[in-house]
Amino acid sequence: MGVPIPRVLKKLTGFLMMTGITVALCAQTSPPESVETDSGASQFINVKVWVAPTRGGSAEDRAYFDFNLPEEVKGSGYDLTNSLYPTPEEAREASDFYIICRLEYDAEYDDNVITAELYSTRTDAVIITTSMGYQTTEEMNDWNLTMIYRLMANAPISKSLDMEEFEYTGKGGEPKVYPQYRLFLGLRGGYSLRIYTPSIVTIDPVDPESTFEAALHVAYHPWRYLGFQTEVVFTRDSTSFQSYDQIGDKHTYQYNSMSLMIPLLVKGTFAFSQFVVSPLAGVYLTFPLGRMTMINETNKKIDEETADFSYPLPLGLTAGVEMGMHLGPGLLFLDIRYAADLAKTVRLSEDATTDLYHRNMVSLSLGYKFGLLRKNPAAPR
Repeated sequence: MGVPIPRVLKKLTGFLMMTGITVALCAQTSPPESVETDSGASQFINVKVWVAPTRGGSAEDRAYFDFNLPEEVKGSGYDLTNSLYPTPEEAREASDFYIICRLEYDAEYDDNVITAELYSTRTDAVIITTSMGYQTTEEMNDWNLTMIYRLMANAPISKSLDMEEFEYTGKGGEPKVYPQYRLFLGLRGGYSLRIYTPSIVTIDPVDPESTFEAALHVAYHPWRYLGFQTEVVFTRDSTSFQSYDQIGDKHTYQYNSMSLMIPLLVKGTFAFSQFVVSPLAGVYLTFPLGRMTMINETNKKIDEETADFSYPLPLGLTAGVEMGMHLGPGLLFLDIRYAADLAKTVRLSEDATTDLYHRNMVSLSLGYKFGLLRKNPAAPR
């Protein structure tokens, strides 16, 4: 007969799910700061843009776009860095986004073509590309602003969500940039407190037992705020129960076993400067390593009976939080987790199946993980 899911686990799982949904929605709906300029236009005061010198085409066409495109960016309310710094390199490094334009001739359609790309300065990753054909530059007088709008419609929300990198300012004001990854590989190890509820009536209360956990984990993050994780957790169980048999002899039953737990988790990821908080929840499978050993001490006579037997372990639920900090090439993290079996551990013998105990577990472990398969790899400048 299965054991009901503890009420605290239901509440914790529901809280983690609601927290993840709320934070993700708030992040997506937070607009960038803006003010009204003297001209009445809305200025995005937190979005700085640099427009690179136009490439290709004739000198006359390049001069036209080098003048008009920066003016359209400035007129759209963005903070243009072109004239604020003494060199183009400094103007580019001070920007949040930059625009590169190329001029080409399309012989098939007898058209001139301007191709504009918007990049993130922090990663050099292209965000959006747009193209437009024209016969003479005068035709573009009506279309330059449209092209800028196509590009910059993606800039404020990209900066607001910090889509490519995690960044904060370190000592001396230098920027610290942390790339995102799709895949993580990590190790952790630490302490686990086990609470065993025996199926037999015991003489004395059963004290919680301390044990250890050592785990290898792999996490995949297809989306910014949500991912999946699986682990291989090596652990040990050991507990003792005391009871009387039918003739009045006192027995102390000590059960020892080793096992592998395989959690299958859904994992949120929320970055706060150099820190990353990841609530997680899911199910776990448990596989015995060898056979369970039972030592029966009768009337304080040690090792009167020692036996081993098979013991299939039940499915369980787990929930917790991982708190990480960027350190060196990866992340150092603390993992706090609660887990509970959905049924009892049983003893299988030739003549009977005996319920032994039900487990609740609280673990605290320290680990380190490396990122693989980086998102938004840097594009050439």
